[in-house]
Amino acid sequence: MPFRLLRSSLLVLIFGLTVASCGYLPRQVAGLPSGPPWDALPLRKWLAEDRAEPIALAFCAPPECSPGLAVSVIRLSGKDADITDAVLRDPERLARALRSPAGREKPVKTRISVERLKDSPYPGFAIELAPSDGGKRPAYGAALGRRSGGDLEVVLVIGEAPDVVRERAKEVAARELGS
Repeated sequence: MPFRLLRSSLLVLIFGLTVASCGYLPRQVAGLPSGPPWDALPLRKWLAEDRAEPIALAFCAPPECSPGLAVSVIRLSGKDADITDAVLRDPERLARALRSPAGREKPVKTRISVERLKDSPYPGFAIELAPSDGGKRPAYGAALGRRSGGDLEVVLVIGEAPDVVRERAKEVAARELGS
């Protein structure tokens, strides 16, 4: 009798641990190849803030992928969704904020350029960030978003080549956000 009780308790415990650990399993970003050289990360359990809900994150690092890329999908709601939606529609707001962030005595010595992505069904932009002295290579990013009620789903891509970043952002947005 004690063995039967122990066995059924063990099954309940295993089931509970399995369900609880599902948040640690990563979800692949739609539109990206599954498996090597792309890796998905279990993002949900890594973030402590409640400002954005991570949906998926994947990366592909050199030398397997050249240039390297990181791709994520997040969901925002409320005020954060409204602010982000405004930036997606007018990316110069982001550039102004990055050029002169509040609370800094010295301006950031970074060259920042933004451009709206006009050939997409979703509002979004591309950004280039580089040290003004040219000491390091620029970083490139792209963001596209879609409103769904009060929520905003955003695809973010960061990488080393501007054309690759833009194209990957459009590809992933078509899969993740719909067309």
